[in-house]
Amino acid sequence: MNTKQTAPGAGRLSPNAILALVSVPIFIGALDLTVISAVLPALMADLGIPAQTGLNDAAWMVSGYLLAYTISMTFMGRVSDIWGRQRVLLLGLAIFMLGSIWVALAPGWPAQLVQWLLRRTLHLRPDSGFLKLYVLIAGRVVQAFGAGALVPVSMALIGDVFPAQQRAVPLGIIAGVDTAGWVLGHLYGGVMVQYFAWPVLFWLNVPLAGAALLVLARWLPAGRPQPRGMRFDWGGALLVSLMLVALNLGLNTGADAAPGSPMPTVAAAFSPGWLLVAGGALLAFVLVEWRSAQPLLNLGAFRNRAFSAATLLNLLLGFCLMVGLVSVPLYINTVTTIMQRLEPQRAALLTGYLLSAFTLPMALAAIGGGWVAQRAGNRAAALLGCALGAAGLLAMSRWQVQHSAAIHALFTQGPRGLLGQAQLQQGAAFVTGSLLLAGSGLGLTLAPITTTVVDAVPEGERGSAAALVIIMRLIGMSVSVSAMTTYGLERSHALLLAGTAGMQLADFAAQVQVLVNSTTQVIDEMALIAALVCALALPIAAALQRRTAPGTAE
Repeated sequence: MNTKQTAPGAGRLSPNAILALVSVPIFIGALDLTVISAVLPALMADLGIPAQTGLNDAAWMVSGYLLAYTISMTFMGRVSDIWGRQRVLLLGLAIFMLGSIWVALAPGWPAQLVQWLLRRTLHLRPDSGFLKLYVLIAGRVVQAFGAGALVPVSMALIGDVFPAQQRAVPLGIIAGVDTAGWVLGHLYGGVMVQYFAWPVLFWLNVPLAGAALLVLARWLPAGRPQPRGMRFDWGGALLVSLMLVALNLGLNTGADAAPGSPMPTVAAAFSPGWLLVAGGALLAFVLVEWRSAQPLLNLGAFRNRAFSAATLLNLLLGFCLMVGLVSVPLYINTVTTIMQRLEPQRAALLTGYLLSAFTLPMALAAIGGGWVAQRAGNRAAALLGCALGAAGLLAMSRWQVQHSAAIHALFTQGPRGLLGQAQLQQGAAFVTGSLLLAGSGLGLTLAPITTTVVDAVPEGERGSAAALVIIMRLIGMSVSVSAMTTYGLERSHALLLAGTAGMQLADFAAQVQVLVNSTTQVIDEMALIAALVCALALPIAAALQRRTAPGTAE
């Protein structure tokens, strides 16, 4: 590849070598985003926390990491614009290593130290198991603050060292590596916990991240010196962090059942107070950034039609992505209801296989999307991705009862069951094919969106622009999981009530069939909603530029 020398020391390594180097810490940080979900049962058992009373608190091991990960992105990308890419990458790795050590040691002396301090200063005697859990969560937050810096800073670095005409493929590789990390986290954690105690997973981060830190410190270009007079926008950073925290709490708290009702209601699934705080923080952020001489995010970039379109497009596609991730476990857990008590491992295995059919093609297609964008332009790649994604989601909306019955027969009767081998294969192939198509389509959009955003801003703003790419996708995913979970619970509850009206309690088989039918119908409807959202993204994708044009507006 031809390269662009943009920074002092950049000639020590080729851009392709720099891409390979930064991919390693990105993968490690993304892996830890989801690895905890696989080891959470073992962790809770080790701490002596009952699932019935401690699951909500333990869930912050996942959501706390994601929230801190997102907040870190909001300002570390901008810090790299001011302080230099290499320094911020090294700082992120160092913080991630510190957090990993903290998590691995947390049940030992760190928890004992916190317990001693609480007794001496506040005269409190908290439950030992829950105290260890809260110390673990704090360590996960520290991990996430380090890991959150890696992806946007690496994207900005790729924009610095690759010329505009050659950025799409390496940015697609970054997106693919990041996606592969959080996709494989479940599998990696599930395999490792079979052979090792859960702290080993976090101890393994230390030599891996340490080796990456040493190599990056030695070989990564230091970048341009900090321009004189540049200051960090602390007010903007605090406001956007408040907005993200409030939005997360507003979308994911209060989802308890209403009094006398076994199911959450739409009103209960959202916290209006927190949503108002999020809206107020967003408004204040816009006002502060508009007046700031050195804003955290240059709002003037939104005058670029392609930049604005790419930002909105990522929000919509994040919504669609989460529908796919939620639908598969819900589908499998329902159609294998009878077998859950007998062979839960087989249901979990099938869930993993089907999720892989959605997520692995998405990671690979992220690289393919860069290749298409580099040859046919960002607009063509995004349009193709949206069209394939909409088609795949539309196919998912056809997961009707015959396919559920085929999967269920595969578990209960084997390939020679009542439906026959041909129908089993047809049903399973339809489910798998629709997931593969949807995942590939969504993956194709990642590189052209990122390339559009990075190309639309000057070099000194690429860090904050790259962070915006990921933040908008995560916000779309958060909105999706909250809205679709609420819709799915209420809709399935209504269908169950209608389907079981007048049914005898002893008729267990008929009740199971109603459960399968109603849940499959709800999943069909959720996928149809996502397909419509993906189709809505098509005219927005058409607003992307045909070819890369760095720092210019159309």
